[in-house]
Amino acid sequence: MERAWVVLFLIALTASTLAFSITGTDWDKSESIILNWGISPISAITGVLCVVLCAKGHISNYLWGIVNAVTYGYVAWKSGYYGDWLLNWFFFVPTQFFILFYWRNNLRTKETGIVRMKKMTLLQIVSLIAVSLIALVGFGFFLQSVDNWFTKDMKRNVSIYKALDQAFHIPYLGPMFDSFTEVLQIVAQILLIKRYAEQWPLWFAVNVVSIIMWVSVIWVDHTSIPWALPTLIMWIAFFINSIYGHVIWYKEAE
Repeated sequence: MERAWVVLFLIALTASTLAFSITGTDWDKSESIILNWGISPISAITGVLCVVLCAKGHISNYLWGIVNAVTYGYVAWKSGYYGDWLLNWFFFVPTQFFILFYWRNNLRTKETGIVRMKKMTLLQIVSLIAVSLIALVGFGFFLQSVDNWFTKDMKRNVSIYKALDQAFHIPYLGPMFDSFTEVLQIVAQILLIKRYAEQWPLWFAVNVVSIIMWVSVIWVDHTSIPWALPTLIMWIAFFINSIYGHVIWYKEAE
């Protein structure tokens, strides 16, 4: 079952790249060719492989995670989601090595490569929620200021934050959406490193919001489809995997 849905999503990623990149690529620009045919599909494929291995608790997930963090960070930069860019390049890349170092000393057996899983206490959960909410709001305002700097001082033409705010008539919707995914991903990644099963509800929430975010990217800018659609498919795969990971980790947690 697990292999079947992974293969299904890999086929969908390949098909979307072929279907939309052939006509959607600006063949006169090397950046467009590399983004549509290289960075975007590689990001999506390595992302799916990484999260599936995380759900299984297999230590090799960090290898795919490094590639995904580097490539997806660039896709996020291109789309205007600066929080995702910062998170992937400056947090997810280095923390992949923390997974390797922490997990290799907590494997069930070296032959299987599967990590020992555990659960949090109620006090730990309540404290985690409180800190996450405070960080979410604070980082959202920071991202708004960063967006203003990028669009004004660096002369970027598109602000996805402003587009979302205007489309839904909700002030700060864009940066708060972005902050929601970044803060919860940071918290969930720390829980992943520490081997806590409670990471999976956080990944579930991140995936739901990220799906909405990437649908918004395509809706605001239809020319983004060749590279944004594989990313959207990746997040849908992440969503399904978060359910699978939740079941596996809570069943196996000590």
